[in-house]
Amino acid sequence: MKKHNIRGLNVIEFGEDNSQAIIFIHAFPLCNRMWDKQVEALQAKYRVVVYDIRSFGYSEVGDGHFTMDSHVSDLISIIDSLKLEKPVVCGLSMGGYITLRALELYQSKFKGAILADTKAESDNNPTKHARAEQMKMVKNGQREQFADNFIKAALSEANYTEKPELIELLKKLISWQKNEAITGALLTMAARTDTTESLERLELKMLILAGKDDRLTPPEFSKIIYGKTKNSDLKLIPNAGHLPNMENPDDFNTALMDFMKGYEKNSK
Repeated sequence: MKKHNIRGLNVIEFGEDNSQAIIFIHAFPLCNRMWDKQVEALQAKYRVVVYDIRSFGYSEVGDGHFTMDSHVSDLISIIDSLKLEKPVVCGLSMGGYITLRALELYQSKFKGAILADTKAESDNNPTKHARAEQMKMVKNGQREQFADNFIKAALSEANYTEKPELIELLKKLISWQKNEAITGALLTMAARTDTTESLERLELKMLILAGKDDRLTPPEFSKIIYGKTKNSDLKLIPNAGHLPNMENPDDFNTALMDFMKGYEKNSK
């Protein structure tokens, strides 16, 4: 394991430098630790890079003004600083929004992409209003209620009932995050552009994943991305909601490993 500070970003890499690189971008309102099970599964074969999005985890807040484009600039600075040659990029939820904008701007930088529980559409008005309410809760000191609401909505009903240890882990990860990270991300997501039109221009191989029981970003959105991209596969992860990599890591990792194997085979 190597730790780096790149432009104030907390970046951690695992595995050998000469292996195919894969870089993971975490979901809101979490940090790089949401990918622990994926790091564990992939590090023996791949160069695995995880990082905290600016202001989250141990990454610095900077000037506190974030856009999807500024998050993409951070991603590109990591790729360039670590000299990652054509990494595969994997983003979940907010990480997927950053990935979609990165592909729109810098497709040639990447070898492949994995989009999990995300969507290309920008926020509609009801979603923007909901994000404003969440910001108000955080600013009013209702962090605990915010976390409880998020976890209940994110997990499938079965996992919310049957996996208390996962709920505790998520509470811990959310409790680590700064208020500025949470409110800043809510604003950034509400202001993001629609990337739907760029989907048809994507040539690289893609894997689209979604928890079958995702209520925050239902699988219909993943099906839209699949329908508009020419070189993609779609897999729905059973027994999972919005965080399938944590709710059902075995099936998520199997899909991930199959994609990485197949992609390398086809690209030699």
